[in-house]
Amino acid sequence: MKLELQNIGGFTGVHTFDIQKGINRITAPNAKGKSSLLRGIQCLASDDETVFRDSLNDDNDTGTIKLDDGYMRNLRRVNNIVQATPADDRTFFDENSEWRNAEKIAFFTPKSRVVLEIDQNAFDVLRFVKSVSGAEIVESDLRRKESQLGDAKQKLDEYIENLTSAQKLEAEIKTMQGDIQRLQGEVQELEAEIAKESGTMDITDVSRDLTTKKREIEGLHERLRVREGEVKRYQDEYEKARSQRELINEEIDEFEQTYESPEKSIEGFKANIHKHERRKKSLKRGKDMVDSLLGVINEAYKMFGETERVVPEEASEISSLEKAYSLLGEPRECPVCNGSADRDTLEHRRDGLRACATDLSKDMRGEDEQTKMIKLDMKELQDKVDGLRAKRRALDEAKRNAEEYHKDWDERKDTLDAIEREISEKESERENLERQYEDATKNVQTKSRERLNEMRKKVGGFENEIRNNHKQIDRLTSEIPDYMIGETLEEYARKKNKGLEQLRMEIGELETQYDHEVRGAVKRFNDKINNIYHDMGFTTFRDIKIQEETTRGRPSSLDVLVEHESGKKQSLSSLSKAEQLTLGLVFQISAKENYIPAFPLFVIDDNMNTFDPDRFKLALKYLADKADYVIVSQPAPPSEQDELVIKYGVD
Repeated sequence: MKLELQNIGGFTGVHTFDIQKGINRITAPNAKGKSSLLRGIQCLASDDETVFRDSLNDDNDTGTIKLDDGYMRNLRRVNNIVQATPADDRTFFDENSEWRNAEKIAFFTPKSRVVLEIDQNAFDVLRFVKSVSGAEIVESDLRRKESQLGDAKQKLDEYIENLTSAQKLEAEIKTMQGDIQRLQGEVQELEAEIAKESGTMDITDVSRDLTTKKREIEGLHERLRVREGEVKRYQDEYEKARSQRELINEEIDEFEQTYESPEKSIEGFKANIHKHERRKKSLKRGKDMVDSLLGVINEAYKMFGETERVVPEEASEISSLEKAYSLLGEPRECPVCNGSADRDTLEHRRDGLRACATDLSKDMRGEDEQTKMIKLDMKELQDKVDGLRAKRRALDEAKRNAEEYHKDWDERKDTLDAIEREISEKESERENLERQYEDATKNVQTKSRERLNEMRKKVGGFENEIRNNHKQIDRLTSEIPDYMIGETLEEYARKKNKGLEQLRMEIGELETQYDHEVRGAVKRFNDKINNIYHDMGFTTFRDIKIQEETTRGRPSSLDVLVEHESGKKQSLSSLSKAEQLTLGLVFQISAKENYIPAFPLFVIDDNMNTFDPDRFKLALKYLADKADYVIVSQPAPPSEQDELVIKYGVD
């Protein structure tokens, strides 16, 4: 596998390395590019800008990592920020989405999260388990849903507060509407007093009569408009029916001119058809006779055309048979007339009869064709006659419609005139009432009029306040989603709580899924970490186990408990840094086996240098079975080695 680095880390320009299957040991003195090579590979499994920044050469603004022809990452520095170009790149997780966590699992370097946390004595086993399993994504969805639930509850409280304010305003509106009704009653009483004081007719009755007359006039105007529309419609229908009648008359006249007597023409066609049918019948009778005679000639041809007849031997013994052969006569002689019956004569007669039969058949077909043509002409004429009758019926219908439309037109025009007269009369009555109302209002006392105006102002004030309250209600309720006007507070709260229940149910499902992912991951780790630890040649601990602490039934934290051969037990945080690093490596190897077994790489940078040589070899051999390419960096003293070298295998 060919690795090509351009402007990555300490490598300026293009540098190519050969990575082979199995163990690849990167050896070099310090500051010769070991970490640069490994970080270049890490860029193919990472989206972390920090990794990009640490990888790109400080003296260049662009860099490239290529691994064979399948993987590539392009880096560039823009405004002092190092970015990748995903549209042009092909990374490990582009090929397989399950490899998205490969950076957390398959790279055990000084800047890996596990190593950094161990250095700070802050390794969180639960966080590591969540990050390499699906629990981290589930937890993110869970937090988002819980946040949505909190926001929805807060908004629901705000909506209910607005709805409560709106309902209070509605109660105030109902109260003010009651006050308006009371004031209107007082206004009516005051108007009655004013009419009594003025000594004129009741001003309220006059006003009411005047309003009634105005409504009547408006109604009459509306009737007038309707009637005018009806008259216009009937007038149009009459003109349409009259035009249709004239058109049908023209078509009938044209047809009658073309065919002076269609009925006689049809009878003539029928007589002609009958004549041709008789002729065909006579021809058929003659052909049947010729066919019968031809049959006789054919039989005679077979019986008497031979030069001699073979008489069976039995004829001399059986008298009836002998008599039959004697009655047949001699060959080539007709037994009836004793005339010649030789083959040539019979053949000539047969040819003549066949020709005659052919001529008769041809004449019969000619009669059929003539009959067919006459029938087609007769059918065409009959169709035209039927069409003429239909047009006559349509003409009669058009005449009746025109007469009816004209009659309705006259009746509705009379109604139109009557309505106009009625409107004129109502207008006169209205003018008279307006004069009476004007005379009555002139006699009302000034003081009573002021009291009346004051009450009307109060009514107007209440009405304005009601309008303002309605606007306030609209403002409050328009911000409430799914609210129906007139819906009670309890109904709205019940409806919205259904949505909250859906969120709670989704949260419960995510909590169950989160617990399943975490506990499933813990079980998978516990099933493997002891075997990995011992297979790599480590013997310090007899047993390693991840233990779970729960809060309200959910995993709240995870800790690693190790047991020595002596039976002594310790937690992870009480172990030495070297022991913690060993367990961190075991966890990452277990994560690779559990979650990305097909990922081809496992990279270790300087973190195994504290192991003794035997354990180091055992660990590498174990890793060689778990990844196609194991890449390990090892320092080399300058006295032994000047440049970076890749050594293959354990030794």
